[in-house]
Amino acid sequence: MSRNTLIQLFGLCAVLASPLAAIAGSRSEPALGRQVYEDNCAICHGVKGDGRGHAASHFATSPRDFTKGEYKLRSTESGYLPTDADLIRSTTQGLPGTGMVPQDHLTDAEVRAVVAYIKGLSPAFTEYTAPDPISIPPPPPRTPKAITRGQQAYKKGECAECHGPEGRGDGPSAPDLSVKPTDFRHRPLKSGPTPRDIFRSIITGLDGTPMPSYFLILENAELWDLAYYIDSLGGPPEMTADERKGWEVERKHQQRRRK
Repeated sequence: MSRNTLIQLFGLCAVLASPLAAIAGSRSEPALGRQVYEDNCAICHGVKGDGRGHAASHFATSPRDFTKGEYKLRSTESGYLPTDADLIRSTTQGLPGTGMVPQDHLTDAEVRAVVAYIKGLSPAFTEYTAPDPISIPPPPPRTPKAITRGQQAYKKGECAECHGPEGRGDGPSAPDLSVKPTDFRHRPLKSGPTPRDIFRSIITGLDGTPMPSYFLILENAELWDLAYYIDSLGGPPEMTADERKGWEVERKHQQRRRK
């Protein structure tokens, strides 16, 4: 066999090997995502992602049903899917005050893989594409005057109708709502610990609950004042019963896996 023929054969092998490597790589991430999900998520969210895991009955608030493709905490407009960054944030940071504890022991590759797997549990992610997140403007200074203005924005936005005049979650409409309004005195909030997190929830709304989006309803300055006011109502962080149970489930589940 001539030298030129050998070179041509080696070149052909290289060309054929590249697509095979790409295929192998594309298959490895779904396999990894499924494994990470089964090892860390299925205990609460269920093997099928329907929120009916073995530990689901232990929580006052049921684990999310991923098959519905409906998410409260997003950076996108109301009615739209969350971005990958939103899902990564919820996975790694958890949802404070709930049974969804941080999964910050996962590697970056594992987080990306399990997020892709979770998206595959709902047809919504194949039918629609998540839009760009709503832009959050830079925060103005937090001052006593800003908080006072925020109290006026609270009234203007009719927040007391659901959350009550003092933010206790006891507004006149509260008894008729399918989801109990947040008591703003309690910490931590599910959205996160900062005024920016509160701002994000105000402009996106919480899909699946009566909490609407205030995007384009209040001015950005009013929204920041409102976020500062809501933040000012909070007391010291407390661990809820669901959060305590979440850590207990996590600890026992990881112990069983190590055996």
